[in-house]
Amino acid sequence: MIELEGLTKTYADGTQALRGLSLRLDRGMVGLLGPNGAGKTTFLSILVLALEPSSGRRVYDGLDAARSRSRPAIRRLIGYLPQDYRPLAGLSGWEYLLHCARLRRVPLKERALRERTRALLAAVGLTEAANRRAVEYSGGMQRRLGVAQALIHSPRLLVVDEPTAGLDPEERIRFRTLIGEVAEHTAVLLSTHIVEDVEATCPRLVVIGAGKLLFDGTPTDLLRDADGRLWRLPAGEPLPAGAVEVTYRADRRGAVERVVWSAEPVPGALPRTVGLEEAYGAFLALRGVVAAPEIADAQPKDQTVEVPA
Repeated sequence: MIELEGLTKTYADGTQALRGLSLRLDRGMVGLLGPNGAGKTTFLSILVLALEPSSGRRVYDGLDAARSRSRPAIRRLIGYLPQDYRPLAGLSGWEYLLHCARLRRVPLKERALRERTRALLAAVGLTEAANRRAVEYSGGMQRRLGVAQALIHSPRLLVVDEPTAGLDPEERIRFRTLIGEVAEHTAVLLSTHIVEDVEATCPRLVVIGAGKLLFDGTPTDLLRDADGRLWRLPAGEPLPAGAVEVTYRADRRGAVERVVWSAEPVPGALPRTVGLEEAYGAFLALRGVVAAPEIADAQPKDQTVEVPA
C-alpha cells in the first residue's frame, strides 16, 4: 500500500504545482489524467522520489519517505518508465537489462539473474531481439524494454508516463495488454493524455487539475455523470444559457459541430452518445479547468455552472 497525504509543492518562483493532494495506491491499474499544467509531472517526480514535496507525507509499505534511511528500500519498491526513456547506447537488450539489475542490486545469484532477465525479455516479446543493440529497436520495442527494466527488481509500484505516445495502433494495443498483465500482481500508475488507453486498461481513474485531486473513481462513474447531458450542436448555433462547450468535431458529412454539456435538452441539437474522452472533457470544462476560447470570451470570468448531483 502506497499512501500519499497532503502533498504540496511550491517552486522558488511561487508556482504552486501541488495543493494538498492525497491518494492511496494498491495492486491494480490506475489511470492518471489531467490537462497540461495540472501538476502531473511534479506529482510523478515526487512519487518516485526524484523531487521533494514542500509538505505532505509519503509512506510505501510502511516505510516513511521522510526518513533518509528508508529511501534505498523505498526505491527498490518502485519501477519507473519515464516519458523520455531511452536505453543506453552500445548495449544489447540482454546486456542492458543485466546492467539495470546490477545497478539496482537485485539479490539474485548470477544464474538466477540470467533466468529472470530471459523471462522478462520473453514477457515483453523481445527474445528474438535480445542480442541486438537496444538503441536500434523501434519505438514500441524500446517502450517494452523500458517496462522490462522497470520490473527487473520486482517492484511493488510501477509508474509509467505517457507509455504509448508516438506508437502505432498495433504497438499501443500490445503495450496495453502487457501493462494489464503486470497490474494483476503489482500496483501500476499509468499517466497519459490518451484517454483511450485509460478506457481500455484502467478500472480506476484519477484526475488532477491545478494541483488538486478532482476525481477518484471508475471510468463508468465519469461516463454516468455525462450520460444524457451531451448534445451535438451545429457550429454556427449560439451556445444556450447554462450549456458548456466540450469540444468541436466533424460529423460524417464533413460538417463541423459542437459537443456541449447541458442538463436540459438543447433546442436544435441532437443527443450525443457518451464516450470517456468527451465525458472527461465535460468534467474538466464544468469545473473551469479547461474552457474553449469562445466560452471564456462570451462569459464573465467569475461565472460558474452548477453541476447537478
